[in-house]
Order: sequence, then structure tokens, then C-alpha cells
Amino acid sequence: MIKKMILAATIVGGIAGMGAESSAAVAAPPPPPPSCHGAPGGMPFLGQVSLTKAQRKKIDAILKADHPDFHADMEKESGLHHQIQDLLATPGKVDEAQIVSLQQQIASIHQAHEAERLQTAIRIHDVLTADQLTQIKAAQDKADSLHAQLRALMAPPASPAP
Repeated sequence: MIKKMILAATIVGGIAGMGAESSAAVAAPPPPPPSCHGAPGGMPFLGQVSLTKAQRKKIDAILKADHPDFHADMEKESGLHHQIQDLLATPGKVDEAQIVSLQQQIASIHQAHEAERLQTAIRIHDVLTADQLTQIKAAQDKADSLHAQLRALMAPPASPAP
């Protein structure tokens, strides 16, 4: 529910600011291509910094470099989830040890993906200047502040004291 409200607020804010930023958006260079999670290498504010052609080329090479086959891993994870479902749908006593083993395999896949995302982010970080990293940090801090404000606005009212 809160994610939907954050998305709605972001869309409304984006539409409201489109008129003022439309001329600036034309002159801005396009952001680097997003990863499968919408943010290049785990750096969601990278598109808000001006990159040199050399930096853009290096980042593109990092993003196009060999990575594990995430699609195959997703299919493997799906198969593991189906095995858990089958175990839970089978009459008789549930083999908890087997379920724990399947959960560990799923966690291992997630851990490998997170490690790869972090390595990509580290390589991108090393391409950026201190000023660009400061700009990214400022944008992250502003987004965090806005999210905190939105959560506070969306929080249920406090119960009256008896």
C-alpha cells in the first residue's frame, strides 16, 4: 500500500515538474541504460549526473561485461519453489530438512546476484569523480528524506490516550 502511495506521489510530482523542466530535459544527455532492476549497477541516481563520453563508455562496458546468467538462475529458483510447493502439498509428514535445503539453495542464488550487483556498483563507483559521487549522495539523501516525510504523512493517527 505504501509503495503504491510513494509511486503515486512520485508520478504526481513528476507531472507537476514537467513543464518547468521540459526545456532542461531536452539539453540533458540520456542516462546510461538501466539494469534489470531499473538502476545501473545498483546506483539509481546515476542518471542524474553528467557523465563524460569516456565515463559513459567505461560504464557501458561494465554493464555489458560478462555476468552470470540471471535468467537461468531465475528458472532454477522457480524450480526450487515448485519443489517446496510439491513437498507442502504431499500428504503425510513434511520433510522439513529437504525444505530447509531448498531454501538454502534459493538463498545462495540471491546471495550470488547481490554480490554481482555490488561488484558492478563498485566498478561504476571507481569511474565517477568525487563531485559526481557527492551529487549522487545528495540525491539519495533527498529521496530518503522525502520517503520519510511520505511515511509520516501516511502513518495511521496515534491512538488517543485513555
